[in-house]
Amino acid sequence: MSDNQQKQSKFAYAVIRMPDGKEHEIPLAPKQFKTGREGYYAQIPAFIYNDDMYGGQIQIWKKTKQV
Repeated sequence: MSDNQQKQSKFAYAVIRMPDGKEHEIPLAPKQFKTGREGYYAQIPAFIYNDDMYGGQIQIWKKTKQV
């Protein structure tokens, strides 16, 4: 993906590095959470690693400023 395409993308990307060094890039879509916070989210339905099936979620959000 070029720098220009990355600047225009509304997605964030997380990289999962497994113990054997293999990496999986996960796109995170923009999301407004029920709390009102804005951030990014991905549901990972399934992937296979060492003959085991994994799934999960990734959530990141803007933190509020602490005074």
